[in-house]
Amino acid sequence: LDANWIENMNSVMDDNRLLTLASNERIRLLTHMRMIFEIRDLAFASPATVTRAGILFISELSQWKNFVQSWIEAFTENESGAIKADMRKKRADMLHSLFDKYCDATLDVLRREFKPVVPILDFNMIQTLCYFLEGLLVEENVGRDDSKFEIYFVLAAVWAFGSFFTITSGTDYRKKFSAWWKETWKTIKFPHRGEVFDFFVDKDKGEFAAWADIVPTIEYNSATPMAAVTVPTGETVAITFWLDNLMPKKHPAMLVGAAGCGKTAIINGKLRALGEDYLTASVNVNYYTNSSLFLKILEAPLEKKAGKNYGPPGSKKLVYFVDDLNMAALDKYNTASNIALMRQHCAYGHVYDMSKLTQKVLLNTQYLAAMNPTAGSFIVNPRLQRLFATFAVGFPGAEALTTIYQTFLNGHLSNFSKDIEEAEMGKRVVQAALQLHRKVASTFRKTAQNFHYEFNIRHMAGVFQGILMGAKDVFKEPLQLAQLWLHESERIYGDRLVSPQDLKKYKDLAGEVAKKVFKEMSPTTLMAEPLIVCHFAQGIGDKVYDKVGSIAELSATLTHALNEYNETNAVMNLVLFEDAIRHVCRISRIIESPGGHALLVGVGGSGKQSLSRLAAHASTFGVFQVVISATYGVNELKADLQTMYRKSGLKGEPMVFLFTDQQIADERFLVYINDLLSSGQIPGLFPPEDVDDIINSMRPFVKRAGLQDTRENAWNLFISQVKENLHVVLCFSPIGDPIKVRTRRFPALVNCVTIDWFQPW
Repeated sequence: LDANWIENMNSVMDDNRLLTLASNERIRLLTHMRMIFEIRDLAFASPATVTRAGILFISELSQWKNFVQSWIEAFTENESGAIKADMRKKRADMLHSLFDKYCDATLDVLRREFKPVVPILDFNMIQTLCYFLEGLLVEENVGRDDSKFEIYFVLAAVWAFGSFFTITSGTDYRKKFSAWWKETWKTIKFPHRGEVFDFFVDKDKGEFAAWADIVPTIEYNSATPMAAVTVPTGETVAITFWLDNLMPKKHPAMLVGAAGCGKTAIINGKLRALGEDYLTASVNVNYYTNSSLFLKILEAPLEKKAGKNYGPPGSKKLVYFVDDLNMAALDKYNTASNIALMRQHCAYGHVYDMSKLTQKVLLNTQYLAAMNPTAGSFIVNPRLQRLFATFAVGFPGAEALTTIYQTFLNGHLSNFSKDIEEAEMGKRVVQAALQLHRKVASTFRKTAQNFHYEFNIRHMAGVFQGILMGAKDVFKEPLQLAQLWLHESERIYGDRLVSPQDLKKYKDLAGEVAKKVFKEMSPTTLMAEPLIVCHFAQGIGDKVYDKVGSIAELSATLTHALNEYNETNAVMNLVLFEDAIRHVCRISRIIESPGGHALLVGVGGSGKQSLSRLAAHASTFGVFQVVISATYGVNELKADLQTMYRKSGLKGEPMVFLFTDQQIADERFLVYINDLLSSGQIPGLFPPEDVDDIINSMRPFVKRAGLQDTRENAWNLFISQVKENLHVVLCFSPIGDPIKVRTRRFPALVNCVTIDWFQPW
């Protein structure tokens, strides 16, 4: 209830019944018209309004019982004709008794002793339970009687009441819920080992089996980029199972968890596996997203059907994946307009065309969402939240991480030399990486000053992505592979540390782990300096990822590159001392890795731009920089981005987009940078006619790749080319608040980049 517009309603709601507009036009409310406001609370209501309306408070305490009642009636009506009337009644009674038995007691305990990851209403839990049951209580699972109802009900109830628990302020509520459930409900017994979330019902045997038993193993081939593969683990299999259960009935689901715990990966894995009859559209919400921008993205893939109906082409179904749901800025009444629009679409199925003020019904659309409860506005409007089934995604356990990275590493090392296989390097490198990650995460804590000290799966993936750049002809011995792991870890963890003291601490941790895991190697040879691996170790132009012999050799190579650069470009007078050389190698490593973007943080004049130009030249990449003038605005930036996209996507030119914080004339520039970093898809970057041109230009490439010649495939191939060839290098200064505010509003600036923090020379 927004105090501004409600003030204007005063004369409508009293005896005058008259609305006066700014244009002096007057609209009378006729005698047979009435107004009903349906609102969450009266936090912003003025006394003037409250006194003019009769107020009914509707409590939600036992509303869910009516919902269950009508849900069971609908369930009974829709049962197949093969089930006889008396059996139907028996099944309905069974359901009633199950709801009575489990729900009240559970809700009561949850209210008192548990804390969900985001606030969840009782009604939401029961609604989710019913939706789960819709997918579970089908003939192939329960047959035609009610003998298996209870075990399936318990499976659904455990997830409906417990799926949104994780470790909140130090207490592991997921574990606590599991223990409480096993203690309280003894009719259906869960297996003794493991938590209640570790099991599902095996439909042939009618008893519990572990998710771990049905995790498919995949073979990884290092020719495909890591980001395109989702390795299934026990946790992802469980969440995917529930998504499979909800999606055919168009029920929305939301994954909630801290940054970098794999929410987007799980959903993208699910979307990739959808059949031909599904289309997908991703929406990345950011600080400036509002309802009109959001609506544009929603409408982009739809076409007009009969009357006021809109829908995806043909008879396809469209899944919107809304990432970072809670990132939009709130107005002074604590609402975000894109959330309000999304709620209207979810609840009523229609939105309004703002120019013609007519209804648009959006058919065959559904939502999946992901959000980080420690960023943005933390929570979303409960009216939207209650429509979603919510799953908390924790940081994957050691087992899951071992599965994931062993899949990648063993796939990569499968054709390496005999020595590496015999030394079991694949297994040991993964072990070492896990131990080091745990130590780093517990030693370097996030503070207001060091806002980027957050270590999650993305960083582990970065380490392995680096190791996968090592080729079998170069890394022939176990020692070399162990050194490569040390180097990659230092690039990912060491380069983001802000002080020499922290760096020393990190080196001690890495040394400890290395000695423990690679016992047979002598620490002095393993930790020998300089430990630099780069793409021009054997000279420029031979892109071979190899360890550098000595700083002197490297210096000679780079001095030669610098002279070459100065012949054709504006002269850079650089003295290449050791620190500068190391930074060039770091930047080069980032832009050489697939989809690699860099964030260089250092005070002005520390050489961020010059070294980036040299690194790009050494990797034979073009460099693009925007030219800021008094009139340079969002449209000019879009035009520049279009140019870069065309060059990198259609012509396949590798290029570096160098962007500094001095060039942010308008904070909205970061909206485009954020989208470019996170998914490569910038909504509304190209007008429709340009999109058609691009798709037509991509057609021959699609055929060459052996894919079906469709619009989606052509566009996706274009975006994947852009991701492969266009690398962003951001140069920011660590001084003051701007960098903290920007990284808070645009999470991709930290999450989707590799950070290189420039220490004082």
